Amino acid sequence: MIDIHCHILPGMDDGPASLGEALAMCHAAAADGVTTIVAAPHFKPGTYEFTGPEILATVDILDAEAKKEGLDIRILPGAEVTVSPEMPAYLQTGKYLTINNNGRYFLAEFSPLSVPADWDAFLLGFLRSGMIPIIAHPERNAWFMRHPDALSSAVQRGLMVQITAASVTGCYGDEARDFSVYLLKQNLVHAIGSDGHSANLRLPLLAEAVSLAADVVGKERAEALVTSIPQAIIEGRDIPVLGPIEYSLSGTDLKSVPRSWKSRKWLR
Repeated sequence: MIDIHCHILPGMDDGPASLGEALAMCHAAAADGVTTIVAAPHFKPGTYEFTGPEILATVDILDAEAKKEGLDIRILPGAEVTVSPEMPAYLQTGKYLTINNNGRYFLAEFSPLSVPADWDAFLLGFLRSGMIPIIAHPERNAWFMRHPDALSSAVQRGLMVQITAASVTGCYGDEARDFSVYLLKQNLVHAIGSDGHSANLRLPLLAEAVSLAADVVGKERAEALVTSIPQAIIEGRDIPVLGPIEYSLSGTDLKSVPRSWKSRKWLR
C-alpha cells in the first residue's frame, strides 16, 4: 500500500520529535502492509516553513535509516500546504515540495471549521498551470460536512480528495466516519492516507480503513485508493476526473458495515 499523507519527518512539524520515533512509525507502517510513505510535513506560513531542500534532505536520512533496519519501505517527499493567499507563489517558486517533487500534485489543507470565500475558484486556478490540488481530509472539516454538494462540484471539475484512514475507522468520531462513508459512496475519494503523526497516538496505518471501505465501494475500488491511484499521483500521471456514482449498500455488503454507519444522516 501507498500512504500519500504522513507526518513522519522528525522535528519538522507536529509529527515525531526524533529519528527514533520516525523509525518506529516506519516499523508500524511496514507491519501494516505499507511499502511507500509520502512524507508530508505541514507548510503553514508563519508556523512551519521548511523548504524543499530541507524536506528532501530529511527524507533521504529517514529512507536510508529505514533500509538499514531492513524495512521494505521507501520514503518520498511531499508537504501538506495550508490554503492561504501565499500558496501560488510558494508553489510556483518551488519553495517547498509537491508530492514526490513532481511539480504536479500537492496536498491542500483547510482549517477544521471553515473554508475561505471562493475557495473552489482559488484551487481550480491551479489546474490551468498543470498543478492539481488534493484536498486533505475534508471529512474532518465542518464546512464541507454542511456543504457536500460544493465538494462534489469541485471534484467533478478536477480537484481531488484524500480522506483519513482513522476517520473511516471512527477514531475521529461518528460524523467524520459517516461523512467518509458518504464521500466514498458518492465516488468523491481518490485516496486514503494515514495522516499519521506519531508512533503512539496517530499511527501510519491503512489496512483496517481499506477493509472497511471495501464494504462500501467494493474491494477493487477500495484497494485502488491505496495502490494504483496514489502510484499515479507519485508518478505525476493523469487521473480521470471522477463522475458522480452512489454505491449500493445492500445484501451481503451490509453484514460487515457497523450498525451506526447505516443510520447516520450521510448514509440516507
